[in-house]
Amino acid sequence: MICKNLFCLLLTFFLLLICPYFANAEKSLPEFQIMTENWKPYNYSENGKIKGLSTDILILMLKKTGSTQGREDIKIYPWARSYKIALLNPDTILYSTVRTKKRDKIFKWVGPITEIKLNIYALKEKNIEIDSFEDMKKYKIGTLRDDVTEDMLAEITGMDVKEFQQVHSNILNTRKLYFGRVDLIAQSRDTLLATCKREGLDPERFEAVTSLGTKDLYYAFHKSTSEVVIKTFQNAFDDLKKNGKVSEILNKYGK
Repeated sequence: MICKNLFCLLLTFFLLLICPYFANAEKSLPEFQIMTENWKPYNYSENGKIKGLSTDILILMLKKTGSTQGREDIKIYPWARSYKIALLNPDTILYSTVRTKKRDKIFKWVGPITEIKLNIYALKEKNIEIDSFEDMKKYKIGTLRDDVTEDMLAEITGMDVKEFQQVHSNILNTRKLYFGRVDLIAQSRDTLLATCKREGLDPERFEAVTSLGTKDLYYAFHKSTSEVVIKTFQNAFDDLKKNGKVSEILNKYGK
């Protein structure tokens, strides 16, 4: 009997020792693969440093959640590559990502970060008029591969994405329009102006010929991410929004 009681005491003591370890393990965050693209002013690289309003908010979120990761852990890839990695690999974060009905169930979401307005742009000198989305079929349309605007353009025109002039970056897409290699592109005004400034292009040559409406930007997590982790990040974001830090960063970037 004494041995049995001693065994129980030792077992209880052992469990008390290891329980905190497992409790902390459950609360710990994964080591994320964090990816973005060059899409100013939301996320971009400048002098070897990844910046942008979505980046700055994410850095504060990581600190608030207790993560050891930071700006140096973020990688910039072409959008299509980042999107594919985030779609297929656990423990990934992709931003800034437009949340749509099509994408809703293939990722988990934290946000919204901010709202963007998407327009269809053409060169003023071409005098292009778009009275209906059907009219767009007459023109060469430049798109960013696997971008939400490509999906939207395919849906509203009835065209296959392979009919578009697909590229891997917004900058290249804008340059193609500027130099007459395509007739139309879909873009937000903020990004168009940022690209013009970076590339030395005259923004007055562009005009919005129609609108695709507004969409919200989010942080997209791989669909296998636990609800505990998603809630942890969402709570961190909500706290930053409540204490004015999100507004402060948006104002810094002119949003």
